[in-house]
Amino acid sequence: MITIISGTNRENNNSIKVSRYYQSLLAKHGLNSQILDLRLLPSDFMTSDMYGKRSSKVQELIDQFVIDIEYFVFVLPEYNGGFPGIVKLFMDGMTPAHFYNKKAILVGLSSGRTGNIRGMDAFGNVLNYLQMEVLSKKVKLSSIESILEREEIINEESNVQLNLQISKFIKHYLITS
Repeated sequence: MITIISGTNRENNNSIKVSRYYQSLLAKHGLNSQILDLRLLPSDFMTSDMYGKRSSKVQELIDQFVIDIEYFVFVLPEYNGGFPGIVKLFMDGMTPAHFYNKKAILVGLSSGRTGNIRGMDAFGNVLNYLQMEVLSKKVKLSSIESILEREEIINEESNVQLNLQISKFIKHYLITS
């Protein structure tokens, strides 16, 4: 099972649409996945679930989407040249060992031209600190409003890059020699 983490809790966000689209691409490659929409976190997450405290709601999310999962796809929108604080807060609220030796894929999206390359670089450093392997093929979805129609990426080159990323993931992480 693969967990796709839609990296924002903002309402009406494009990250959840991209996450659903990515899930459909994984399914076409025969891979099962689930989506963790960070809008499911309680609004008081920062005060109710940090530093040793744990609500049953958040524990259920961690149990379903993190504990026994080896592979993660992080869909990260660009926020002020970086990534949303909620995804870092979510990671900070857990025992780091929950991520040790697991694998991650990064997909960035932005309204601008860079597809959140800076945010993915910074977040990749966080994941490396947590001893996660990060796939070198990062997909940058630039000008997201013009390439996303409903819940489908309509830009051919973006689709090529997404499928290349999934193929590389399969080759490097799922096929054992």
